[in-house]
Amino acid sequence: MLKLPDNLGINFGVNPVDRVLPVLAVENIGSTLQELNARATQFVKGQEYVAHVLSKVDDKAYLVKVDNAVLKMELGNAAQTGQTLQLRYMQDSPVPTFLLAPTIAKSTESTTQLSPAATLLGQYLKEAESSGVSNRYEATAVVTHSPKNPPVIAQDLKQTISNSGLFYESHLNEAVQGQRPMAALIQEPQNQHNTQIASLMAQQLATMENQRISWHGEVWPGQKMDWDIHFQDRQSAEEGAHQESFNEESRPVSSELTLHLPNLGSVTARLNVADGHMRINISAQQASTLDLLKGDSHSLAKSIKDNGLKLDALTVVLDE
Repeated sequence: MLKLPDNLGINFGVNPVDRVLPVLAVENIGSTLQELNARATQFVKGQEYVAHVLSKVDDKAYLVKVDNAVLKMELGNAAQTGQTLQLRYMQDSPVPTFLLAPTIAKSTESTTQLSPAATLLGQYLKEAESSGVSNRYEATAVVTHSPKNPPVIAQDLKQTISNSGLFYESHLNEAVQGQRPMAALIQEPQNQHNTQIASLMAQQLATMENQRISWHGEVWPGQKMDWDIHFQDRQSAEEGAHQESFNEESRPVSSELTLHLPNLGSVTARLNVADGHMRINISAQQASTLDLLKGDSHSLAKSIKDNGLKLDALTVVLDE
């Protein structure tokens, strides 16, 4: 799953849940039997166990035998009674939590079988397609309540993208590696009961395939914003930016924000960032807004430099 680049400045921070969540590499499984907490100490964190699906409880839940314990797990529609699973034990609190290793698809000359994860993925994508889900991420919460405080806005924007759920699998991997506490994922949509998983998965795959995030929502109360973030082609970035060679470990990033302001009209800011160098283009539809922005451009340039970035170019133009 796509990871945010270091130069975007977003820090990534597994929360046990009571269902298998749609993921591409591994799936998170949480027991819903509270009385089994006392028996969780028999499992060793990080150790893998062979589990057997004993019986089906309801549409999604199964009784699964792991070592000498029988746990109730939500495995979706892809699991079958008698199936063998490979699990890795993650934690015992607040409930026993495992990671389900992806099943390798088996194939013969005449038939091809998909893994349970791939089957579940296909079901969700089909559901999203039939519902006409857009690849654009539609935010449901206001980003910030401090529109006049730039540092707070910047932090809130960073948290909005980080906690959007688009990078949940990357965060899961960090948690497995001990680089992120499980509690840090609790705010992400995958851990909320009212999440439209099919829609979110479609947007995750679109983000990964296109290397682009398209976001729309309320940036502060009453103010809508369109926000686009994508990796920039390295060659074109080198042609339009500074002449120094790029660090091969970093990837140029472009970000575009469009606001339709009640008094200033439509204003769009396009930012290109690579190796600490920044290029900014601001366009306005109204001539009066253009004059106002040009008058404040020196203050903007100074603020950027004061924050340790090298400003290669800052242009303010009329949007025709």
